[in-house]
Amino acid sequence: MKSSSFGASVAIVAVALGIGLTGCGSDTDTEATTTTSPTETTTETTSQPAPEMTVAEYIQQNNIVETPVHRGDPGAPTVELPIPPGWQSAGNRAPADAYDAFVYGDPTVPGQPSIIAYVVKLTGDVDPAKILEYAPAEIQRLPDYDGPTTGSPTQLGPLDATQIGGAYMKDDVLRAVGQMTAVMPVDDGLYVVQLNVESPGQPELVQQLTTATADIALRANIAP
Repeated sequence: MKSSSFGASVAIVAVALGIGLTGCGSDTDTEATTTTSPTETTTETTSQPAPEMTVAEYIQQNNIVETPVHRGDPGAPTVELPIPPGWQSAGNRAPADAYDAFVYGDPTVPGQPSIIAYVVKLTGDVDPAKILEYAPAEIQRLPDYDGPTTGSPTQLGPLDATQIGGAYMKDDVLRAVGQMTAVMPVDDGLYVVQLNVESPGQPELVQQLTTATADIALRANIAP
């Protein structure tokens, strides 16, 4: 059962994630992004229906070939993500299929905040607009998800992207979660670059997460 403070905590998480992620594609610095109106963001994202399927379902239904990309792979695009201040490389703690990963620099924090980057190449009958449309559904299907029903447009480095952030329950504990998905069309397919971010729901940790995500998105160097 959710605690009586769940609703207030969700509001804090959603506002912080909306502020931090909405500013990622701007030309202003990270501090300036905190002035974005959470009310405006909410109006834009809740007036539309949720995506009808996930990206994984879209790939399967259209017989699209998905190939994970790792740093140093032959022919791989340039994807350089800066380590945000106060964070560090996840090293061998990163998932095996991740392109890159960062963890919050304070190892004493329970449920350590993390930012995990994935890069895949899609080949076949793939529509970049559909990838951006369906990307938020993965987050929305998390247990007890509370947040926007659709993503909002942004940029990851030079790439067009969509973002979504909110809260969900994991083992009866409130977690902040966000995702930014970018697309990069090439002659023989489409690269997808995705940031998956998560932290405990405490406001101070959520703010660290969103500031770090904004910093990565502003300074990312991505090219074919």
